[in-house]
Amino acid sequence: MIPVCAAIHDLSCYAKSSLTVVLPTLEVLGVETCPLPTAILSSQTDGFDSYYFRETSEELSEILRSWKTLGLTFDAIYSGFLGSDIQTDLVIKFIEAQRQQGTPLVLIDPVLGDDQSLYGPMDSSNVSAMKALIRRGDIITPNTTEAALLLDRPFETTFTVSQISGWAADLFEMSGAKVVITSVPFGETTAVVAFDGSDTLLLPYEPIHVSYPGCGDLFSSILLGLLLGKERFQSAVEGAVSYTSLAIGRSLKAGYPIRHGVSPTLILADLAERRGPLF
Repeated sequence: MIPVCAAIHDLSCYAKSSLTVVLPTLEVLGVETCPLPTAILSSQTDGFDSYYFRETSEELSEILRSWKTLGLTFDAIYSGFLGSDIQTDLVIKFIEAQRQQGTPLVLIDPVLGDDQSLYGPMDSSNVSAMKALIRRGDIITPNTTEAALLLDRPFETTFTVSQISGWAADLFEMSGAKVVITSVPFGETTAVVAFDGSDTLLLPYEPIHVSYPGCGDLFSSILLGLLLGKERFQSAVEGAVSYTSLAIGRSLKAGYPIRHGVSPTLILADLAERRGPLF
């Protein structure tokens, strides 16, 4: 059976981020993906002087009510940007209801901020709500800014291995979920740090000095897709690091404008080869 995933993210109608990254990535990895938009935007927000934004809590509520009436079940739930406490509560109830019917793999990307600050629409209430949501996850994928916000710690510009390993262990203790912290700065290099409750995995990678929107969405989508393909946690994290780096490098080489976002299209063939035949 092909796994089915509910992807709860915002939808940008121009440039790559969130659902426009998540959908092709999961689908090519053999995951039937059901989009559940939390907001609709005219474009992704980074690099655009103006944009249209509409939060879709009412629509989200009605779609989830319809899914419940139909008795739909999902093999995975992937939660990204949530624009309000109302949406967070809806997602928590959705996860709890799905777990009464099966054992979905739940990945929470706690979208709160980056570069040592909250995103514009976010405030302390969003942080509190996210602390409740991550306790419903099997895997969480914060960046270092989001990790600091969840742990109520000062932002850091660089880490030691012991320090970030401690953060990962503390997040595991807080959430009960496997933890993958992305974009961890170590002086001249950058790494992804993962903790599964017993072992810490440190994956340094050569930093590419360009910041495309959508990279976190791509990373988490690859991670989830590989896990649903029955890969081990360590192998899936390693694959997500490798393919995300490949996509960034190819987007830069192809001359993609930064505000266009990272291009999943440029690695779809590679992901399909990793997946292998579906039947």
